Amino acid sequence: MQQHSQINQDDLFVKIPCFLTGRLVLDTDRERIRQKLAKFLVHEKGYRIDDFQLDREIRLEVNNEKIISYVDLVVRIKERSLMVLRGGPGSVITREAGTVAAARLLEMDYIVPWAVQANLFDASFIDVKKKKALAYGWEAIPTRAELIKMTASWPPPRLPENRVPLERQILYSYDTHG
Repeated sequence: MQQHSQINQDDLFVKIPCFLTGRLVLDTDRERIRQKLAKFLVHEKGYRIDDFQLDREIRLEVNNEKIISYVDLVVRIKERSLMVLRGGPGSVITREAGTVAAARLLEMDYIVPWAVQANLFDASFIDVKKKKALAYGWEAIPTRAELIKMTASWPPPRLPENRVPLERQILYSYDTHG
């Protein structure tokens, strides 16, 4: 007589504790980057755990195809999204445009002014309005106090309506092909 065993899919994948929530999460490249970013920002840059939102969704529809894009971390202080952080393996430079698009689409009323694209070893700190990296390296990411000063002029501009479809196409391309 043959015995059939039930395999729990959750047991097939390695999980690690999330620094921000304490819950177990899948051990992926993206998650390793997020965990390293969160620890670095809290321990080295003065951010607080409650400054972060995880996995903010951006719903996209391009060419009748619907996807959900995610922003790994959003720094949100006093009800304002000040900076988005996205991680992924490979060159940070080649992923900057997708991160800029995410920062431009995340909030309905304004462009999130600052962004970070990171891998495990490097990061780019990006001025979203100018669509330009200002500096490279993890140390280029501003401290919490610096970020608050940098966003003192509020609110940031709103994304012009004619740019929305283009930014959606950019983010869609990066998150489905890149």
